[in-house]
Amino acid sequence: MIFEYDELKECVTEDFERFYNLGFNEKQIYPAVLNEYEHGKDFCPLECICIHVFLILNYKKCDMPYDFLEEKLSMLLGDAGLNIEDELGDQYQQFLDDLPCE
Repeated sequence: MIFEYDELKECVTEDFERFYNLGFNEKQIYPAVLNEYEHGKDFCPLECICIHVFLILNYKKCDMPYDFLEEKLSMLLGDAGLNIEDELGDQYQQFLDDLPCE
């Protein structure tokens, strides 16, 4: 990942808030935020997974439906084929704390 975990979390939150304040709904915010990152040359599966986690946190905070994000996150985690703990290192516990669990 080009960003540190906390840095990416802050950036995604800022992007979410920007689109939310512009009046985007839950189905519009998701692609708008993802588009901010997915075209970067260093965009990777772990970054995509983290963005989904952060979006879910923001959707929850705003009482917006996010079941479609949980489904996508579940697919990404199943398809990732990477060791997230190794990739995140010291930041892995933060990732676990942020993961949505019902």
